[in-house]
Amino acid sequence: MLTILSDTEVRALSDSIKTIQDILASCPTVNFESPAVAVAPPVLPKKRESHRKTLASKPRQHRLLNTAQVVEIKTRIAAGERTSSISRDYDVHLTTINAIKYGKTWKHVHIQQSKPVS
Repeated sequence: MLTILSDTEVRALSDSIKTIQDILASCPTVNFESPAVAVAPPVLPKKRESHRKTLASKPRQHRLLNTAQVVEIKTRIAAGERTSSISRDYDVHLTTINAIKYGKTWKHVHIQQSKPVS
């Protein structure tokens, strides 16, 4: 489709284009590659430093108790010895000794109770 414009319409159109160019020239330049508004990275909460326990601070490999040691531990518990001293002697955590004491672990290991002499 072809539209033929009169001289008056061509002048009006060129005036409108000139007005738009003037408006655009007076506007600040916008750079779309780097935005004018800086976006800050999200602020993450700081990680808390964990307080290392005495046994955890010692460099050691994963240690397991064997059956003979558990029998000794159960004998010492039956004799009335404190679980904290037993845990230090075997270099394990106190909860490990308490788990043995209350039967949560090593249930299958039994000690022979000596019968009192009458």
